[in-house]
Amino acid sequence: MWKCPKCGRIFEKTKQPHSCQKVPLEQHFKNKEKAKELFDLLVHRINEAIGRCQIISIPCCIHLFGSYDFLAMLPKKESLEVRFALDRKIESPRLKQGVWMSKEIYKNCVEIASGEEIDGQLIDWLEKSYHLKDKT
Repeated sequence: MWKCPKCGRIFEKTKQPHSCQKVPLEQHFKNKEKAKELFDLLVHRINEAIGRCQIISIPCCIHLFGSYDFLAMLPKKESLEVRFALDRKIESPRLKQGVWMSKEIYKNCVEIASGEEIDGQLIDWLEKSYHLKDKT
């Protein structure tokens, strides 16, 4: 793991290209009250059921960092897009899109529009993502 000396973010690869720019978290939720409610609920559930994580707010999105950067969120007006890595593509109608990032890592994307969608299935996927790099 490599820690950028300028911004303090931790990456898997030394000198990994990234933006050191951070933005206030509130900036992502301007006129997006529903997304903020979903964000707060999701972070609470992750911290409670999976483990503590650090919130990193950068211009493009919000990242959650456990032992590595395991999840990215993009707030929308009435929903929250959640992207997370697993060792497989999830087989679910909830999958909005996804892409293989490497031979071992598939980036899954789901959209959350209600608190009920932050359920056991989603938390299970996110727990596997949170611990994915523990195996390596």
